[in-house]
Amino acid sequence: MKKNKKSFLSRLFDSNIFLLILSFILSFTSWIIVSFVSDTNIKPVNVPNVPVTIDLPDSDFDYTYFIDKYSGVSTDDNGVPLVSVDVKGNAIIVGSLKPENINITGKLNIPGNAVLSPQEYMVSLNYVKSGGLTNYDVEAITPSTLTVFVDQPLEKEFDIVNSCSFKNDDKNKYANVTLSQSKIKVSGPESIINEIATVEVHGEITEEGTSKRDFIYKDKEGRTLEDYYLTPAVEYVDVTAKLLPIATVNLKVEYKNKPSGVKTQANVSPAAVRIAGEQSELDKYKNGLTLTTLDYADLKNELFKEEFTITPPDNCKIIADENEKTAPTKATVSLELSPYSDGSVSKKITYESDDYTFAFTPGEISVKLYGNEDEIKDITSGDIKMTVEIPDDFKEKLKELQPGQSVSRQGIKLQLSLSGDYTETWIYGSYTADQVTVTKK
Repeated sequence: MKKNKKSFLSRLFDSNIFLLILSFILSFTSWIIVSFVSDTNIKPVNVPNVPVTIDLPDSDFDYTYFIDKYSGVSTDDNGVPLVSVDVKGNAIIVGSLKPENINITGKLNIPGNAVLSPQEYMVSLNYVKSGGLTNYDVEAITPSTLTVFVDQPLEKEFDIVNSCSFKNDDKNKYANVTLSQSKIKVSGPESIINEIATVEVHGEITEEGTSKRDFIYKDKEGRTLEDYYLTPAVEYVDVTAKLLPIATVNLKVEYKNKPSGVKTQANVSPAAVRIAGEQSELDKYKNGLTLTTLDYADLKNELFKEEFTITPPDNCKIIADENEKTAPTKATVSLELSPYSDGSVSKKITYESDDYTFAFTPGEISVKLYGNEDEIKDITSGDIKMTVEIPDDFKEKLKELQPGQSVSRQGIKLQLSLSGDYTETWIYGSYTADQVTVTKK
């Protein structure tokens, strides 16, 4: 008689090892289930960096909100405020919470039916659980309220005013203070940005070196503005203090078109200035600093007197004399040409060409002369050399002409110079032909 074979399942349950493993699995599963549904395993947890969603009421303006940067509230890269949320609940659930599982919303406290306008508002915070993990309680939101400034955003660029002071007892050195940049862009609420008149950098410096300084904002009355909601493009500016050598440099005048025989020199007041800079740069100006260039073509037989701005060399600074409070910024140039005579000579306008004829309007000009009286009496039309400047594009047009055809051009420049041994006379003014008509031969 055959024996009945036991099924696989019956044999499996006859195994003590299998029953031991099954018992462990069932016990662990029961513990997990109880842990999730039981309130006996309660644990407090802090969830940091939870973003706050602030929805502004509808408005006709493109309002946004700004967070007080000194309030201690951190923000993400987009300026969204982040808060810390204390929760309490099942240890496994609260231990799995992430910032995206908690939805924090902010609502502006606007009294009555007031219309949204540029100003500070308190923001009340509320929470909503999101996702599948909801078996917990929110104990606290830190901070519990926010302060924001509502306005339209604006960015402006300002010159940086250097108001730093550098104490120096060496009279042979200049205490120079420079900034790493001369301008700064500042963004923030439109109403506050528009109050800014100057952006300044302050500080007392006692030794050479580079340090960082923050910005100070002032209105047109000189009052300091709070910068709670202002964001400069860079947080600080580098301030470099250095003691520079000082040199006294003469101011000089250069000349153009000056006759070789005219010995009259211009007077400059002040005749020299004190300049601070690196020694290698100061050495370049041992022979003087050019204030301006006088063109004799612009000078008559009279006293020339004009004020010019003193431009310091690169990376140098003009400083005040020891007995003066402010550094000179302008110098006066005087040139006495009254003793010279004047006269004029007529000169025909001609231009030689084998292929074209040139007819100028007017055909003759009066050339004004200043200088030595005897020389002016001797100068004739033949002593005046004329160069007619035909523009290159007009020359190209001439190539298109057929014999007998003509083309005209207005405003032809004439360059004039004296030939011969006239060393004390010069030609005054600039000259042009009103029109030239060119005909192909």
